[in-house]
Amino acid sequence: MKKNFDVVIIGAGSIGAPAAFFLAKEGLRTLVIDKLPSAGQGANKAAIGGVRATHSDRAKISLCLKSIEIFSTWEEEYGDHIGWVQGGYSFVAYREQDEKTLKGLIELQQQYGLNITWLDRDELLEVIPDLNRKGLRGGTFSPDDGSACPLLAAHAFYRRARERGAEFHFNEEVTDIVVKADKVRGVKTTKGEYGTGCIINAAGPWARRVANMAGLDVPVRP
Repeated sequence: MKKNFDVVIIGAGSIGAPAAFFLAKEGLRTLVIDKLPSAGQGANKAAIGGVRATHSDRAKISLCLKSIEIFSTWEEEYGDHIGWVQGGYSFVAYREQDEKTLKGLIELQQQYGLNITWLDRDELLEVIPDLNRKGLRGGTFSPDDGSACPLLAAHAFYRRARERGAEFHFNEEVTDIVVKADKVRGVKTTKGEYGTGCIINAAGPWARRVANMAGLDVPVRP
């Protein structure tokens, strides 16, 4: 008998695992399918783990500020060590045009809630002493940005998602997305078929191939 879920997530990496956690936390029947043996084993393994809200787009800033809130309080709230370090983030300028561009963004970024400031050459070297000093004009600094260990974080989200009822199917690959009357109805895999009205494509570099199964084109390439 085909099993039904509220949401099926394709990919158990830095997007899929957290999505599963928060969906399961809200009581949704959640299934995560990944062709690899465990969480965070795809592109996630090659990530440096940066978690920054230093962007110029309002939506990205808002989303990443929420991410920083989650990562910076995760160990305190759930007890999992995820390697969080709040070391800040800097965009440096060695050319006059770069300095002008970065300074021009600061007011907008601050309006969107980002804690960011401009540091001149000497101030920036106090914060990041190993920068190349030749031609350095200064740079922006966002002290609340940080980093976490991608594998520790992925597995923390995975464990907590399972505690809340999410199912994870590893070593299983999605082969087709069932679409009827322009609506998603389920997924077919190498091991079976599952019904759902909602799919989250969290396949990272393979997202385009997954999207093609539903007749969509996502411009992502490995």
